[in-house]
Amino acid sequence: MRSEGRVHVSVRVPAGIVKAADMLVELGLFKDRSDFIVYAMREALKEFLPRVKVEVTPELIEKYFELVERVSPRLSEEEAVQLVKAIRNEKRREKGSC
Repeated sequence: MRSEGRVHVSVRVPAGIVKAADMLVELGLFKDRSDFIVYAMREALKEFLPRVKVEVTPELIEKYFELVERVSPRLSEEEAVQLVKAIRNEKRREKGSC
């Protein structure tokens, strides 16, 4: 698994759970505690996320598009023109090599 996009999380866990997780690590079922925790979190998400129901409202849609713009800002007009030119040049090159 790539380490890109990972965050460090500190949690308080009952000692018995840690001992059980360590035992599974010792048995070779998990690489380390972190591997076990990632697995446990993934399984919890698989179980609970399908149960989440969201009412789509205009406010929710607006927030969605605000987040999309923050994560993936729109191209300026000049950037869009440059991108179109690059795509056209690539297509011409592909046609020429056929």
